[in-house]
Formats: sequence, structure tokens, C-alpha cells
Amino acid sequence: MEDALRASALGDRLRSAREARGLTLDQLSASTGISKAHLSRLESGARQPSVGILVELAGALGTRVGTLLGEDAGGAPLATFTPDAPRHTAAGLEIASSSGFPGSRALEVLRVHVPANRQPSVPVRHRGEEWIYVLRGTLELEFDGALHELGTDMAAHFDATRPHRLSAGRGDAELLVVSADAHPDLTAIHH
Repeated sequence: MEDALRASALGDRLRSAREARGLTLDQLSASTGISKAHLSRLESGARQPSVGILVELAGALGTRVGTLLGEDAGGAPLATFTPDAPRHTAAGLEIASSSGFPGSRALEVLRVHVPANRQPSVPVRHRGEEWIYVLRGTLELEFDGALHELGTDMAAHFDATRPHRLSAGRGDAELLVVSADAHPDLTAIHH
């Protein structure tokens, strides 16, 4: 029930951000490569977006992932984040925003918990670059069809326009994911 309420609230924020930009579902679909039907399901709260889709939508809507997740964007051009920051569930991942002072948009930092029992998603692609740092556990990163195992204190930096997905190796994994929209001229492709 709580997950459904969070998905519904996220959908409302997505719709509000899209409407504030004066975009139709068709226009947002054309700019992101996400189907109109999938966008509609996200806005209605019937589906939860992957991290890649959240990053893509935030970029296309000129906002931050944290804002879409319902975090307050007011205040000074400094933001601090505690280990007990609110977590949001999306596509089986627990996500806490760890970046974003008012007006910042250059990068997005997320603290992501990957449960060991999470079913891997289909590979995704989106604009920009990602840097992943494993804080705890083992991460299995599938990138461009090849599997890479990253243990605690290991990092990966890659072109996010290439197909990628992640899952926990042995046990849960805790990550820092940094995303930057380095290629704003590319069209995102989601599978």
C-alpha cells in the first residue's frame, strides 16, 4: 500500500513537472525515447521508473531526481545529506538523493541500496555518463553485454548511452551513483 502511494505521488510530480514545462506526453516521449504509454503509466502511478528513467526524465524536465522524488528544493546554495535521508523505492531499488542545492543541475548523486533478491531489470540506456562506487557488498554491472563484478571500494565510470543494468552479487549492495548529462544532444533509448 505504501509503495502504491509513493508511486502515485511520484506520478503526480512527474505530471506537474511536465505540465509546468508545457509539454504533452507525445513531446516528452519524443525527447526521451520513452513510450507515451509507459510515461502515462508512470504518471498514473501504475509503474515505478528505473533509476535510468528517473535520470532521463529529470533531465528532460529541467529538474532533479530528488525533486521528482519529493524532496524540498528550497534554501541556500548548500545542501547536506545524512545517512538516514529518506529513501524512495523505484524498480526494486531503494534510492536516497545525496545531491542538489537549489539551482544545481550539473550532476545527480544517489545513494542506492540493491537488495540481494532484486530481479534484474532489462538493460537501460540514457543520456550522459554514470560513475558508480560500491560502498558495501558486491555489485554485478552488466555493461554493453559484458558482466563486471565490483566489490567494496571499487568504482566504474561509463557512457550511459550504452545498455547497462545492475544487480547485487552476493548479498545486498550499497552504492553511490553519480550521473551527469554530458551528451544533451543524444536521444535516450530505453528497453
